[in-house]
Amino acid sequence: MKLTDFIAQYLVNVGIRHAFVLQGGAALHLIDSIEKNKDIESIPMQHEQACAMAADGYASVRGSIGCTIVTSGPGATNLLTGMACSYFDSIATIHICGNVASFRQSDHLGVRQYGFQETDIVSIAKPICKYVVRISSPESIINELPKAISIALSGRKGPVLVDIPDDFQRVELDNQVVESAFAAGLNFNHIYRKIKLEDVKKLVTKLSKACRPIVILGAGVDSANKRVEAVAFCRRFNLPFLTTWPLKGCSDHNEALNLGSFGTHSLRGNNIVLQNASYILSVGCRLDSRATAKLDSFAREAHISMIDIDGGEIEKFAILGLELDICLQGNCKDFFALVDVLPVIDIVFKGRSRDDWLKYIRKVRNQFNYLPIYELDMVNPYLAVELISQYIHENAVIVADTGTCLPLSLVYMQEKLGQRYVSSYNNTPMGYGLPAAIGASLVNGSDSPVLLMTGDGGLQMNIQELATLAKLNLPVTIIVFNNDGHCMIKQTQDDWLQSKYCASSVELGLPHINFTNVATAYGITAHRVESNEQLNRLMEREYNEATPRLIELMINSGFRYEPIIKYGNPLENMNPLISSDMVQEAMLITAY
Repeated sequence: MKLTDFIAQYLVNVGIRHAFVLQGGAALHLIDSIEKNKDIESIPMQHEQACAMAADGYASVRGSIGCTIVTSGPGATNLLTGMACSYFDSIATIHICGNVASFRQSDHLGVRQYGFQETDIVSIAKPICKYVVRISSPESIINELPKAISIALSGRKGPVLVDIPDDFQRVELDNQVVESAFAAGLNFNHIYRKIKLEDVKKLVTKLSKACRPIVILGAGVDSANKRVEAVAFCRRFNLPFLTTWPLKGCSDHNEALNLGSFGTHSLRGNNIVLQNASYILSVGCRLDSRATAKLDSFAREAHISMIDIDGGEIEKFAILGLELDICLQGNCKDFFALVDVLPVIDIVFKGRSRDDWLKYIRKVRNQFNYLPIYELDMVNPYLAVELISQYIHENAVIVADTGTCLPLSLVYMQEKLGQRYVSSYNNTPMGYGLPAAIGASLVNGSDSPVLLMTGDGGLQMNIQELATLAKLNLPVTIIVFNNDGHCMIKQTQDDWLQSKYCASSVELGLPHINFTNVATAYGITAHRVESNEQLNRLMEREYNEATPRLIELMINSGFRYEPIIKYGNPLENMNPLISSDMVQEAMLITAY
């Protein structure tokens, strides 16, 4: 079997049905083998960066692994931003790169480059991949490909890269060796630490005694495919829970225990509740700076316990000066399984009234969780996202790009049980949304529209992928928030640079783009919307259409997102600031 035919069939065997590709001289044989295999489809993108982001969105929705195939040199280096998205969000992806022939590589010559378009992508990608390898002989692909995929899917998931010299790609492999590799399948040798029953009992006992408990559910719950079990755990013991953005949709927004999101770009009431907790159990959430804001002021009278598959995420707090209570390193699916077999656990929780705490939570959220006052003309973005969410069905996929459209979507959209919200949550490059929506739509199928929420800055970053969307005719509805600039950057310039909007506004460097005309030129149905009433009529008429379409929302350039934590403030002090007396009156502990 030809080496590249082996790769194509192995990808099929592990369940990959689409590979995001961009053709090039060192990838010809790889992509040709994908095309010849009837069980996997190549999806030609217009930029390698988009290939990696589409693979990330694909893997996020499918719950497995995404794949790219690109050529050497610039083809491989263009993957880096998308690979970083997968690395920081713990998404399993495999990136297969062609490289110059083995006899044209410069390793032993002491020069920068010998072969045309030669680049040492292995060294460049190593800091943002779980595993990188250039195969040293044609036969080594038999071990290296299964190894790379196993590593991508094991423990804390992430991207891997396999670099294959062009001359190796044409080699015929021994059929017996190939059949042996197919029979062996994946080998998950990279096992995470197992959580012990006695540690679970100790943690749960402490949690049961807390008068003001909060459970935080993070992306690790999603990675373990344990959304249902996590919410069931909270319901079983009447525990209010907050979610990080990747977990939005694990419960309906109307469920009493589901408090929604928290952190620097969230709702004031939720943050006040969190700050007043007496015990916090963080499951699959690494409690990064966007979650905690000023760390030494975070939940300062609470005992904090963590369950995380990555020991480094737990150990970092000793360096940062935050003392944790009970820390369990391991997969949260083991935690939920052990809770179910824990003797007399219901008796431990029995009689622990949460009434006063839940009453306090309702009061604070009713007082401080509200749509901001909006007095500008054109489309009110807060009302727009609330309106849009009414038309989105359960089990829908919503992709959010980076920029102000991200907190607008993840905070103010009213989620329904089963929905999935996809974004690049930690690397957050503008332009992630469109290729990720393409990847998500290929998983979702032709009968289930994907909604993309993006901004004028983000869409422009990968606007060439409108051609891909039109070619594939996927049911993706694109909502573009066009405020003639980079709103989130302007907001930072308001704080630090006396509102000088250099390179963030149409007045000082950016072009004005008519996205309705651009989409139409690509063959995509497009509408320009200048009021919320017009948006409502349009959504009623067209949202469930099974073809690509773009809706351009015209937003006043003076729009600024709120509430938000200004640098250095604790979670309870969100901008725009309210009176310190009002904050203290809402607090059960002393305000910062």
